[in-house]
Amino acid sequence: MQYAVSDIHGCYDKYIQLLRRLDLKDSDTLYVLGDMIDRGPDGLKILLDMSMRPNVVPFLGNHEYAALTCLPWLMEELTEENTEPDVLLWRLQSTQGWISDGGETTIAEFRRLSTEAQQDVLDILEDLTVYEEVKAGGREFVLVHAGLDGFSPDKPLDDYQLDELILSRPEPGETYFPHKYLVCGHTPTPYYTGARPEDARIYRRDKLISIDCGCASGGPLGCICLDTLEELYV
Repeated sequence: MQYAVSDIHGCYDKYIQLLRRLDLKDSDTLYVLGDMIDRGPDGLKILLDMSMRPNVVPFLGNHEYAALTCLPWLMEELTEENTEPDVLLWRLQSTQGWISDGGETTIAEFRRLSTEAQQDVLDILEDLTVYEEVKAGGREFVLVHAGLDGFSPDKPLDDYQLDELILSRPEPGETYFPHKYLVCGHTPTPYYTGARPEDARIYRRDKLISIDCGCASGGPLGCICLDTLEELYV
């Protein structure tokens, strides 16, 4: 069986509950569509755990991209080159933007790691996948963190810019592939439904399946089985 989940945002307990609920076999795959880190306290713990599970496939989300940009600076020695005013200002603005979006918990967690574990985190972030095309249950799926900005049905997925894949926000009436499902996270589903955070559920309309239920904001962690389209919540 193949499953998809997204936007765990440091909620390690819910992540472990989901793994126990799924009871993944060697032939199963869990696709995690980005934003494993930030906001909650244990994002890097989740990321390191996933790296040891061959049937868990983590994706690059905008929060991992921010971490990949900013975290290496914490490991650098100060030099004349990296302390130039323009460089410092750009780094400060980038880091402040990340912190304001929940990055403070990841920075604190990163600082507590050994130098070796810090490098492991950076290596994992470097290797995260950006999209996958999957067949399951007689259906075809495109899995991506946020959506497909600038969409064209004839546009190869490799031709999309990174920001089009990790920062876009599908609109409710938007139509994508006629014969493929687009599965994404990034946008909490109450954006589409108006539900209270605690009542959030996976949003499905035509061939769009949005699975970020706002796990770190009082909502459940939503997961969908691609083979059956069954929804699971923890």
